[in-house]
Amino acid sequence: MLDPAQAALLVRVTARISAVLFATSLVAAARRVGVRNPGAVRSARRGDLAAFGLWVAAHSIHFAAVALLARATAGQNIRDAGGYAGTLAVGLTFYVACGAVFRVKARPAAAWTAAAERRVETWTAIVVWIVFFQAYALRLTQSPLFAVLALVLAAALAAFLMRARAPISSNMQRPSVGVS
Repeated sequence: MLDPAQAALLVRVTARISAVLFATSLVAAARRVGVRNPGAVRSARRGDLAAFGLWVAAHSIHFAAVALLARATAGQNIRDAGGYAGTLAVGLTFYVACGAVFRVKARPAAAWTAAAERRVETWTAIVVWIVFFQAYALRLTQSPLFAVLALVLAAALAAFLMRARAPISSNMQRPSVGVS
């Protein structure tokens, strides 16, 4: 059994690893969305899915570390964060959103073929990015590591959003209007 200090250290380390892997996932997604060579689509998709899956796994380990901290502190860290109901709701929302993003990323095309796909992936990335970024950007002066993590996260999101702004492919599915 970990003592509270060890458990808190584990939470911090797993959060930082997760932040780096999230930035890596954003860069992999930017690479996939920017692929123009049809022969490179499969490789870009595989890399994007691998980076995203690795990040989800790392963040799941972070959630387990938070649970260990809750055990070590008799739940005080959860109560301080708003309680068990809110914590469970955030966790459930995280996995539902990740499942939706995974479905979008697993599509055969490199680029999005529908506006809804772009919205799912982009808005989920932005919300998760805000959670990570504020954790480090609000404490820039506390540690050079926080400044570096904030910068890496900002650069990764910028790379992803620059590619996400590109027009959706011309094969976008639109409802037919009396034409067969």
